[in-house]
Amino acid sequence: MKDIAATATLILAFATWVTTHVALAARLVLRSEPRWRGLVALVVPPLAPMYGFRQGWHRMSTLWLVWLIVYVLALLVARA
Repeated sequence: MKDIAATATLILAFATWVTTHVALAARLVLRSEPRWRGLVALVVPPLAPMYGFRQGWHRMSTLWLVWLIVYVLALLVARA
């Protein structure tokens, strides 16, 4: 049962993190200047929340960080 819960949490956290990452990068492309930052943030993931915080998008950038932490924790539990 522990393996099923760890795997489900791992999959959910990764999928949510990737979705948040793509949404944040797309928002950077569509609503910020210069637009190239969104494309760079899509390829270099740590730049996405950094640029997001600079734009004042604290909620989305915080969600990005929270889901990354949940994913890493779930990965550590799954490896144990």
